[in-house]
Amino acid sequence: MKTAVSIGKLTWKSLLLTAVMLCSTLYIVSCIREGAKPKDSVQISLDYNKFILDAEVNTEGYRGPVAARAYGYIGLAAYESGLPGFNGEFISMTTLYPMIQLPERPDPVHFNLPAALNACYFTILQQFFMSAPENIRQNQLAIYTRWKEHLSDRMDTATYHASTAFGEAVAKAIYDWSETDTIGDKGNHHNYDRAYKGPEGDGLWTTSLDFPMPPLLPSWGKVRPFVIRTENYIAKPLPAYSTAANSFYHTQAMELVTLTKQITAENQWIASFWNDDRPGLTFSPAGHWLAITNQVIEKEKPSIEKTLETYLKVGFSLSDAMVSCWNAKYLYNMERPESFIKRNIEKDWRPISPTPSFPSYPSGHSIMGAAAAEVLTDLYGDQYTLMDCSHKDLQDFQIEPRTYTSFDAMAKENALSRMLLGVHWRMDCEEGLRLGELIGAEVSKIQLERRLTQ
Repeated sequence: MKTAVSIGKLTWKSLLLTAVMLCSTLYIVSCIREGAKPKDSVQISLDYNKFILDAEVNTEGYRGPVAARAYGYIGLAAYESGLPGFNGEFISMTTLYPMIQLPERPDPVHFNLPAALNACYFTILQQFFMSAPENIRQNQLAIYTRWKEHLSDRMDTATYHASTAFGEAVAKAIYDWSETDTIGDKGNHHNYDRAYKGPEGDGLWTTSLDFPMPPLLPSWGKVRPFVIRTENYIAKPLPAYSTAANSFYHTQAMELVTLTKQITAENQWIASFWNDDRPGLTFSPAGHWLAITNQVIEKEKPSIEKTLETYLKVGFSLSDAMVSCWNAKYLYNMERPESFIKRNIEKDWRPISPTPSFPSYPSGHSIMGAAAAEVLTDLYGDQYTLMDCSHKDLQDFQIEPRTYTSFDAMAKENALSRMLLGVHWRMDCEEGLRLGELIGAEVSKIQLERRLTQ
């Protein structure tokens, strides 16, 4: 009996010791995969996405469509580089894009997600912002070096090198794929097309006499989208053109004349707050929604899986919205309100902000805002309070933040701002909101995590 009791105690202690060792091993493996601090990955992602906004302000040619496209590819690369370290079963986006040649995933036991992310962001941003000023490139290098020093001391050399090599290889594979979209590739180097000749006729767009710039990106509607089929997201046909008093166009033009002449302090604040069409001073209109996304990530501190899903889907929605919008703009070639008003109502009228150098219908701000808002609502809820401090770090563009209780409210106010400035008809903004919501809903359908069915 004593022997049996002794053996029993010994067996129990052995099992307990084995369990403790197993748990310790799993903990160590978990730390290797994620790093010493589980939130490092989220902070790395946030640091680089904040950097993107700084780079965008200071790099020539990063207008709304170009910036939005870059977000899509950067978000895709970051998601794929972090995938081997996710908790749960998540799909690779190569299920949608089988033509992407991604590297073989490293052994999960020797994979560190933060190290892979740091290498991935650094590598792909070097490509998208290769023409950035030297001080901006140095800022990016500083982010990379700081995280490299922080991470390399917290894991073995083999794990660090395997993880960074994977992140770099993913970034290169995604960027290589981006270059096969020849119309969108390096769009910041060819914003304006001086050779483009648009159709001529009553009600058709021509460049503003007060702001005579060539057409912006007239071929952007042919850029490869991420999720949508462009031909399925075309703006509704316009009403028959007429300059007659009380006609559809005359009525909408008079609305803008009234709004801009009697603009209140509140409306002036709204108009200025969303007016991110100032290259060199602010990020692009697409950048404003990336800034909002950064604030949401900073506030919520979500898991790295949700963080990278957020950046991926916001990037996809903004980029696809711009492709759809630009396709419709140069399909309908609708003139800007400024031209109609000067010709038919008041020859000395001026919009509050210079009229952009591309057709009016539909509104790019409106479609982008609605698309991003739909994605953010799907991920974070339809009642979401946020004080938008997007402009707080801009040196030459200071404006008080505004508070909202939903992403939808942000999108609608963003659309309204274009009317308050006098640069868009009401029909532009309403159709932009409609199309953007549809595009955002389509992007939100992407199911990244495999879930067990009941």
